[in-house]
Amino acid sequence: MTSLPLDRLGAGELAAIAELCRRGVSDPPAADELEGALFAPDQPATVRGDPDVGVVATVEGEGGGYVRLLVVDPSVRGRGHGHALIEAAEADLAGTKSVTVGADAPYFLFPGVETTQTAMLSLLERHHYNRAEANFNMAVDLDALHPDPGGTDLAEAGDRAEMAGWLETYWPNWAAEALRALDKGTLVVSHDDEGITGFCAYDVNRRGLLGPVAVRHDLVGKGAGEPLVLGALHRMRAAGRHRAEVVWVGPIVPYARVGGTVSRVFFVYRKKLGDDR
Repeated sequence: MTSLPLDRLGAGELAAIAELCRRGVSDPPAADELEGALFAPDQPATVRGDPDVGVVATVEGEGGGYVRLLVVDPSVRGRGHGHALIEAAEADLAGTKSVTVGADAPYFLFPGVETTQTAMLSLLERHHYNRAEANFNMAVDLDALHPDPGGTDLAEAGDRAEMAGWLETYWPNWAAEALRALDKGTLVVSHDDEGITGFCAYDVNRRGLLGPVAVRHDLVGKGAGEPLVLGALHRMRAAGRHRAEVVWVGPIVPYARVGGTVSRVFFVYRKKLGDDR
């Protein structure tokens, strides 16, 4: 086992971290996506390691601590670096009750560990993490979309206060992601005589991903979300995309109706700190 520097890294290392992800992650986030996930002012991550070898990033959130990113360069795997990184993550999160890998809203990069990543799954099991849940994405072929029914708009900067109030009333758990989408110009909204009826965000933390989606409580189950989803998908296609993924899906039916099919599956792992049995 060779020694891995575990110095704390800052935003000045983003390009090098992005290059490490390009080498070591099957779906690598771009530098600006990493910046939004690791150095957001309202949820900054602790990032450690050496971008030439391996990096881990942790955040604290509701319910405990989370590993947002862990990647080791393929050329130096098998030398204990992954073990050193997960141990560093647990040390940084020592004040929390548990450490979870995945489900790290709001600024997550992945909704869990993809089921194809056998080395990462094995690393977590060796460190006594338990598989707690599974999340999945649904893929949509943007070249075969249903027609856009209309009735939606992109929220603008002048709509931010109204949107923030609506989110606080109905869906506070998605406020950070929805408002990030609004600031990026990727928040589709609809209205009726009572005001905002719902929203669909896209390209929030990662380009090509759709979600979250929500409607006013009195409209749940009445089809109010479908025009929002289609409006967002059509805008993604207009921007030049041929494929989108609905990320971290809850109910399947609403997305199946617009042509979505279950695609990638992710396991969420959790460990109670102090539990090394």
